Amino acid sequence: MRHSPFYPKRYFKKTFLIMKLTAFFLFAVCLQVSASGYAQKISLSQTNVSLKKIFKEIERQSKYQFFYKDKLLKQTESVSVNLKDASVEEILDLCFKEQPLSYTILDNIIVVKAKKLYTKAIPASTELSNAPLSIINGTIKDVQGNPLAGVSVIVKGTRKGTSSGTDGSFSIDANVGDVLEFTIVGYQKKSVNVGKQTVINVTLEVNASDLSDIVVVGYGTQKRSSVTAAISKIQNDNLDEVPSGRPETALIGRMAGVDISQRRNIPGAAPNISIRGTGSISATNNPLIVIDGFPGGDLAQLDMNDVESIEVLKDASSAAIYGSRGAGGVVLVTTKRGTSGKSALNLNAYTGFAKPMVFDDWMTGEEWYNYLVKYQNREYAWIGGDTTIPIFGDSRRPVSYQVNPLAKDLPQTIWQDEIIQTAPVQNYNLSVKGGSENVKYYVSGTYGNEGGAVKTAKYETYGFRANLDVKVNKVVNFGFELSPHFTKQRVAGSNMVSLVKYPPFVSPEKLNGKYPRTFDYIPTGHSGQASPYTFLYGTKNYNNNFANVGRAFVNLNLMDGLSFKTSLGTNIIYNTYNSFSGGIGDAQVTTNGSVSQSQSVNLVNENVLSYNKTLHEVHDFSGILGASYQKNYSQSIGMAATANSFNNEIVQTLNNAIINPSSASQSKSQWGLISYFARINYAYKDRYLFAASFRTDGSSRFGADNKWGDFPSVSAAWRVSKENFMRNVAVISELKLRGSYGVTGNFNIGDFQYLGAVGSVLYSPNSSTVKGTAQTSIDNQNLSWEKVKGYDLGIELGLFNNRVNLNVDYYDKRTDGMLYAVNVPAITGFTSTIENIGVVRNRGVDVELYTRNLVGAFKWNTSFNVSRNKNEVVDLGGVDERINTLWSMGFLLRKGVPMFSYYGYKMIGVFQNDEQISKLPHLAGTKPGNPILLDVNDDGKIDPDNDRVILGNAMPKVVFGMANSFSYKKFDLSITWQAAFGAKIFNAENQYYEGNTLGAMRRSLAERQWWSESDPGDGKTPAAALSQLFAFNTNTDFYIEDASFFNFRNLNLGYNLSDLVKGKGFKSLRVYTSMSNLLIIKSKNNHAYNPEGTTEGSVSGINSTPGVNFGSEPLSRIIVLGVNIGF
Repeated sequence: MRHSPFYPKRYFKKTFLIMKLTAFFLFAVCLQVSASGYAQKISLSQTNVSLKKIFKEIERQSKYQFFYKDKLLKQTESVSVNLKDASVEEILDLCFKEQPLSYTILDNIIVVKAKKLYTKAIPASTELSNAPLSIINGTIKDVQGNPLAGVSVIVKGTRKGTSSGTDGSFSIDANVGDVLEFTIVGYQKKSVNVGKQTVINVTLEVNASDLSDIVVVGYGTQKRSSVTAAISKIQNDNLDEVPSGRPETALIGRMAGVDISQRRNIPGAAPNISIRGTGSISATNNPLIVIDGFPGGDLAQLDMNDVESIEVLKDASSAAIYGSRGAGGVVLVTTKRGTSGKSALNLNAYTGFAKPMVFDDWMTGEEWYNYLVKYQNREYAWIGGDTTIPIFGDSRRPVSYQVNPLAKDLPQTIWQDEIIQTAPVQNYNLSVKGGSENVKYYVSGTYGNEGGAVKTAKYETYGFRANLDVKVNKVVNFGFELSPHFTKQRVAGSNMVSLVKYPPFVSPEKLNGKYPRTFDYIPTGHSGQASPYTFLYGTKNYNNNFANVGRAFVNLNLMDGLSFKTSLGTNIIYNTYNSFSGGIGDAQVTTNGSVSQSQSVNLVNENVLSYNKTLHEVHDFSGILGASYQKNYSQSIGMAATANSFNNEIVQTLNNAIINPSSASQSKSQWGLISYFARINYAYKDRYLFAASFRTDGSSRFGADNKWGDFPSVSAAWRVSKENFMRNVAVISELKLRGSYGVTGNFNIGDFQYLGAVGSVLYSPNSSTVKGTAQTSIDNQNLSWEKVKGYDLGIELGLFNNRVNLNVDYYDKRTDGMLYAVNVPAITGFTSTIENIGVVRNRGVDVELYTRNLVGAFKWNTSFNVSRNKNEVVDLGGVDERINTLWSMGFLLRKGVPMFSYYGYKMIGVFQNDEQISKLPHLAGTKPGNPILLDVNDDGKIDPDNDRVILGNAMPKVVFGMANSFSYKKFDLSITWQAAFGAKIFNAENQYYEGNTLGAMRRSLAERQWWSESDPGDGKTPAAALSQLFAFNTNTDFYIEDASFFNFRNLNLGYNLSDLVKGKGFKSLRVYTSMSNLLIIKSKNNHAYNPEGTTEGSVSGINSTPGVNFGSEPLSRIIVLGVNIGF
């Protein structure tokens, strides 16, 4: 053992002590800050050194980062500097004197460029040279209305020019026919005809490709050109204008290898995120969310208005720095921060509506009645009845096989249309940012409200964010982030199936003080459940959640190239759930009520020592050493009323009912994690790149002999485009080959599962129910980490001055020591225990393509991605397969096939009569209208051991995404679509709309069925009857449907009106419309509301049933109008 085992009590004491010391240290620094000045100064004493070394020293003493092309520095001379407590401008002005360079400062970025030579204009013609000169004045600003300094203003075709001042103003002499060109690094070039104008005000737009040159990695940042791992990044250009209560929705289809699926349309429900496949059965597959450096956040705690960028660490090498939490990938969120300059107030608001996309083939009246008759006659024929007997009113036909004609004669209601709604959608965000060179701030507040596809469902959000950065002196800077977030969610009273399947002859209007049931009209035959409106309006499920991610940090610049950063963060969550259900006049409905509360506090202290150094201008070294201490406390309490014990439905709290003692529960738990980590990066001539990291984690969730886990990684890259032999290959701007290997872990198995846990149990001494305590699980002191070992091979290619950028990655990752429940002998008193058994493999290809198609007045950029993943079970720990069954469909774990593949019989036709049944293999009890099944082993019989086959799985084989952005003059347009192919769903929802319980029927599901030998439907669809459901239909591929789809995810069209409002208290004004889910194309054989909709969750244990749909809500087409105003 390299580590001594630690035990929970000792561990928590040590962790808490460290946190106390860290908090004291932060407090002491804050006191020092209050006593110190706010001026940031830099001291340099260098003799005859290169500019590159000067740049490195400035970066070490400040937060500035330099951007430049290496070839520019080859033309410069060495400099000598001896300045104390000087500003960065004073130092650069001295260093750039007599140099062919100039610089521009953009927030914390310093862009170095070639100095423009300004001379008299070279006349293009005698006519122009004799034209009178005018003095052109103007101001240059960004799209938010902030002045831009250092913008180059050139008379096109000449060497005459100037640059803008600190207030963005410029002045230049120009002829009537001249064209002025405005350029600055980080912004798009702009050309303006002078004409007869004497005042020209210009707005420059950000060049997104320049902003993306910085990539956030674990515990730091890197230039994209220096990255050696697989990392995807998305910049928030207009993602905050995508109408959604969840930020994940705006990211769908935008990154390769990141599959975000919207399986439910419940307001506030989280989409499912899978990064490069599913790798665990019993532990979570969710990625780790890191918000501004805090590990363990939740994307639900964010508003997209506050997000600056999002990076996803996809391979094991990049995620290994997060050790035991990186198995599912890592999502790094960087929020917006303050900038130096005048305060900028911005309002982003939109409002609109969401309209569910529903079915239009519901049958009513005579048509529906005729199919009810078919259904009852088929059932009657199967028991040998005479179908020529009248369908109603004849005593010879049993009542259970009759159909009352009132079903068609009564007024008709399509219940789907009654229970859905066109819901309002709105979001308002107000933010302000600004500051000085030493103090910068960003503050925002958000309110959002969206209604659900189903009536009564809604979701409200209230958010606040404050980010502060303070530079005290050349040694100390500090800051904090605060982000309280409150949500109110109401979940609809039932699922789509229970609401939609109701017979159409039942009125939605109240009858005798209650919403009527079927038997209020027709006594027998139809579904006896309560009215859908009783479920909707009689059930009130409210979920309120408060969460706050807060963090304070201090950064110390200790010496040349060496800095230390310590932070203390916390994520506090409080949740309350209240539920009440009653009949609102329907006495047959049971009244129930419950309440539960939970809270958790997650404390994290992280300490990172960073070092960077450049030797001889060709050897770049950087590295970190770190220690992290994390502790989580949680507790919950819940209770429920005894059924039907409420005195009335007016007071819907538990004090109006009798508490059920057996329902009361309380739990408390805690876990801790100690981590030590290191990383080193080396680059030679920015051409040969190498990185390695190591992390060791100790967790309270594992046994004494396995508390510690080690997670190493290594990666390397070769920038081929930097080689001398590539200099003359002008078409290639960037060519990088890279490879990586890493190990990550998964510790998400619950607290103290290595111990034999005790829990509450009920027993009955002397025939009275008593709650006691007993052991509920068997211990396993050898329980250890689930580890993912993966490698990645990638190529990055830039063409035509990086107008075309292509990234291709091949990856292969294996989950070893999978945490997996296995059976134990019943004599132990238990049925299963968790062990480290099993291996799962995911391998595939990610492709990302970014192109700048048009760069003139009309601009067009395209981002395209495609992912291909193959999932495979490699080992199950001594068994070849395990089968879980739901509705007679098997969910298979077997070596060599994807996890939880559907496992059942293959249909090859439909039996038409008894004679055909007698000649072909069939299941016992088969009737005409049942499926003909494939006899796989051709032994003349159908049996589950030999004739069931794999029928697909819920994981898509290929996922595509594309985003196009266009701009012309004051117009801008962005379009995003996503497509997925190869997934299957077990669409059990269909059976509710095929005639069962004589409820609502869809034409597309009824007309294809086999009804009789003379009415065989399409000859391929079996009889979908409740009496045949589990024995003959759900155990076949009848309900397995293609989940492939194409979704036109979002269209955003904007128009800039800033010219109309400038000088009137506004800096900028843009109006826009945003539309989501404009068009969905799916397989004609998919009959679900949502082609990727499922209701039974994702992989979360050996009894998982991913891909099952019992009635996912329809997706909504959302249209909003918005405005973005800068003050």
